[in-house]
Amino acid sequence: MSNSIAMRDMGPVRPLAEDVNPLEAQASFPGASTQARNYMDNDSNRPSATELGGSQSEPLGDTRHNSHHEIHGDHDDDNDHEDRERRRRTAGPFKNPRVNTETSISEERGTGPLGVFDIFAFIANKMIGTGIYTAPASVFLLTGRKNLTLGLFGVGFFYSLISTFLYLDFAAAFPYTGGELVYISEMTAYSGIRESSPTQGQVDKTPSPPRWRKTKKIFGDGLLAYVAYSILFVAFFNSGTNGMQTGRLVLLCVNAGDVDENGVTPDVNRDLVRFLGIVVLSVICLLQYFSPSAGRRLNRGFAAIKILTLIALIGVAGNTARVRRQDNEGHSAEWQEENPVTSPLSFAKAILAVLFSFEGWENATFVAGEIPRHQHKVLQKGFIIAVVVVGVLYLAVVSAVLDALSWAQLNEQRINVNYAPLLTGNGTAARRGWAIMAAISSLGSLNSSIYTFSRVNQAIGQADILPWSKVWKKDDSMDRARDVSVQETRNPTNPQHYIHKSPQGGLLIHWTMSVVVIAGSSATANTIESIGIPGYIQTYVHVFVLFTLALVSFRLPGRERALATLTQQPIKSILRPSKLTNPFAKSIWYLLWFLYILLNLTIIVVNPVPPYSGSDGSNVSFPGWGFPAILFSVLAFAISYYLVIFCPMPREYPPNQPLDAPTPGDQIPARWIRNPLHAAGIRAKIVFDKEYNEALPRVFRFGRRWRVVYSIEGDRDGEEYDSSTTKLFLYWLFGGDRLKESPPRRFWEWLRERAHLR
Repeated sequence: MSNSIAMRDMGPVRPLAEDVNPLEAQASFPGASTQARNYMDNDSNRPSATELGGSQSEPLGDTRHNSHHEIHGDHDDDNDHEDRERRRRTAGPFKNPRVNTETSISEERGTGPLGVFDIFAFIANKMIGTGIYTAPASVFLLTGRKNLTLGLFGVGFFYSLISTFLYLDFAAAFPYTGGELVYISEMTAYSGIRESSPTQGQVDKTPSPPRWRKTKKIFGDGLLAYVAYSILFVAFFNSGTNGMQTGRLVLLCVNAGDVDENGVTPDVNRDLVRFLGIVVLSVICLLQYFSPSAGRRLNRGFAAIKILTLIALIGVAGNTARVRRQDNEGHSAEWQEENPVTSPLSFAKAILAVLFSFEGWENATFVAGEIPRHQHKVLQKGFIIAVVVVGVLYLAVVSAVLDALSWAQLNEQRINVNYAPLLTGNGTAARRGWAIMAAISSLGSLNSSIYTFSRVNQAIGQADILPWSKVWKKDDSMDRARDVSVQETRNPTNPQHYIHKSPQGGLLIHWTMSVVVIAGSSATANTIESIGIPGYIQTYVHVFVLFTLALVSFRLPGRERALATLTQQPIKSILRPSKLTNPFAKSIWYLLWFLYILLNLTIIVVNPVPPYSGSDGSNVSFPGWGFPAILFSVLAFAISYYLVIFCPMPREYPPNQPLDAPTPGDQIPARWIRNPLHAAGIRAKIVFDKEYNEALPRVFRFGRRWRVVYSIEGDRDGEEYDSSTTKLFLYWLFGGDRLKESPPRRFWEWLRERAHLR
C-alpha cells in the first residue's frame, strides 16, 4: 500500500494556534489523562465549553476561537481567522487534543453498595467452588495418607487466616479497588509527605528521603511493581478453570447413567467441556455486562446456597462414616495407613490443590473501593466471618469424607475424582444430584470472580499503561434509572455514579483471557489435569505475589505515615499486625509471619522438583518446572516492558495546589527521553501526587496517586508530525486513539478502492 493512497487528504499536522493552552495538548495513548478519563470516557461527561474558557453554546472543539480573541484581540480579519481555524482542525490525521486537567468531583465518597453480607458472599463464593468437591479425593490420591490429607487442609486454613490478617492490614491503609495492585505498588514506593513533628501540628510537604537511593529510578516509585503485577494479573487471573469445571459437571449430570462395570463414569469429552465452559463464561459475562447489580444479587444468593450445601454434605458424609464404623472394626486404622503414590514429593502438588480450594479469601479486597468510605469494619467483619466459616466447614467436610470412604473406593474413581456420589450409593440419581450441586457451586464462584477480576482489569486500563487502555477502562453508558435513589446517583458529577455502571472493558479483557486459557488447556490429554492447570498456575503465581507482599509488609507503618496528613488518622485495630504494641503479641505475629514466608517459599521451590504427579495421582501430569518457567517468563516480559517504556520517562512531583489551577509541573517538557514511543511521535511523563486526594476519581475509585501524561509531536507550537504510514501505524499499535482513521480502516478502504477500480 503506497503512502499516497494511505495518506490521501492528510497532510502533516499544523502547529496549534498560540491561544492553545499547553494543558490541552494531550494525546490519547493509551488513553487520555483527562476529565473525560475521570468519567471513563463517556462522551456526555466531557467538560463543557464554559469549563474550557469558551462559549457555553459552542462545541468542545470550537472553544479555542474565543480564547484567541480574548488573548490577542480582534486584529485579524474574522473570515480569515475562521478559515484558518477550520483548516487547522481538519488537517492532519489526528483529532483535536483533549484537556489534560483533572477536576474534583466531591470530597465525600458517599455510601458504597457493599455491606457485610456482600463481603462475606464475595469471599465465600470464590472460596467454595468445585475444589471442595474434588480436592479431598485428589489430595488423598496424591499423598496416600488420610492424616496427611487432613493436615494439609489444616495448613491451607492456617495460610488463609494469616493472609486474611495481612490483607486486612493493607486494606485499612489503602481501601481502594484493585487490592493487591495498590498494595504491591505502594509497598515498593518511597514518595509521600511526612509529619515534621507531632507537637508542631504541621505537615512537611517535602518528599520523604528514599530508602534505596541507587535504585529509586529503576523501581519508579512503585511503578515497576504496578506494571509487573498488572501484566501478571491480566495473564493469569482468569476464570478458565471454573468455566471448564462447570462444563465438565454439566456433562457428568447428562451422562450420569453411563458407567462401566465398576460403577465409574467414563471420562467426558474434553472438547465439549471447553465449549460448554466458554458458553457458561460468556453468559455470566454478558449478564454482568448489561446489569452490574445482577452480579451482586447473584453473589448473595449463591453464597447462601453454597453454605447450606456444604452443611448438607457434612451431614451426609458423617452419616455414611457412622454406618461404616459400625460395620468395619479396622476402620480407625485407615487413618495411619500409607497407600502407594507416584512420588514422595507429590505433596507439593497436593498443597497446590489445597490452596486452590482456599483461593478467594482475598476476593473482597479487589472491590474495596465499593465499600462505604471509612467503614473498614464492614470489610473486616465480612472478611473474617467468611474465612473462618468456610475454613471450619472445609475441615469438617474433609474429615467426614475421609472417614466415610476408603482408599479403594477413591482409587476406582480417580478418573474423575468425583467422591460425593459414593456417599449416597453411587446411583444414577446420586451422581446427577451431586453434579448439579457442584455445578451451582461452580457458577457462584464464576460469578464472583468475574465481578471482582473485571474491576481490577478496569483499574489497570484506567492507569493508561497498556495499549488500547481506552477499551479496558470503559464503563457502560446505559441509563439505569429505576427509582429516585438511582436517579440521584446516576449523574456523572455524583461520586457514586459508577456504582450503577458495568466495567464493560474489564469484562471484555477478562472474557478474552479466560477463553485463551481454556483453548490452551487442550494440550493436556488428562481431563482433570487440563481443567486444573489454569487454576494451579494462578495459585502458584498468587503464592509468589503473597511471598513478595509478606517480605515488604514491614514497610506498611512507614508508608502509611508517609502518605497521611494530620487530618487523616490511621485506622487502629487489634486485628492489624502493624499496630500491635504488646511485645508478646508482636513476637507471636513475627513467628507466624516467618512461617508464612517459609511456607510460600517451600511451595515455590518444591513444585518444580521431579517426579511429577497428576491431579488424580497418575503419571499424566503437567511438568512442575512449567510453573516457574511460565511465571518468570511473563515476569521478565513485564519488567522489560517497564524498563523500555516507562523507566526512561521523566517523573514530576508538582506542588499541592487547587485542582483547577494549572501548574508548571503539569506542562509537557520541551524535551523527552527517547524510547519506543518516540518512534511513533509520542512524548510522555509521569506526574505523582504526594498523598491520596480522595476528591479525584482515580484515587477514590482505584487508589492511584500518579498519572501518565501523553502528548504528540505537533501539539506544541513550531512542531510538525511526520505523518508517514509507518509512524501512524506505530502510533496506533501503541494504543493511540486520536487518529481520525485507524490503519485497519484505512487499509480496508484501500482494498475497496482497488476493487472498485478493477
